[in-house]
Amino acid sequence: MGRRRENRWQPPEHPEVERPRAYSLSEEARGPDVCHAVTPAPVWAWIQFPTFHIRVKGFAKSWTRDAVLVEWAQFGQQADAWVWRSAVKHRTLRADRVDGRPANAPR
Repeated sequence: MGRRRENRWQPPEHPEVERPRAYSLSEEARGPDVCHAVTPAPVWAWIQFPTFHIRVKGFAKSWTRDAVLVEWAQFGQQADAWVWRSAVKHRTLRADRVDGRPANAPR
């Protein structure tokens, strides 16, 4: 009969590291009269975290006169935050490609 192995390798047990959360403006700071996008607009946005800032490719889902609700992918998960309007710029998506060329390119 075989002996039970007491010293088998097991993966180490690490506590789940909490990911940093982006700062988001308060309801008072962003203001009233929120407009919601039917189709979210592609944007570049500066997002502030507790120890750093980062520019992300995201989508503007809602906005007020002073702020924009930006949604982006962070660590493989969806994240969103309200940021000042001046921290957001429009961006264009790549055109659909046909035969390796942009859709609007002459043939």
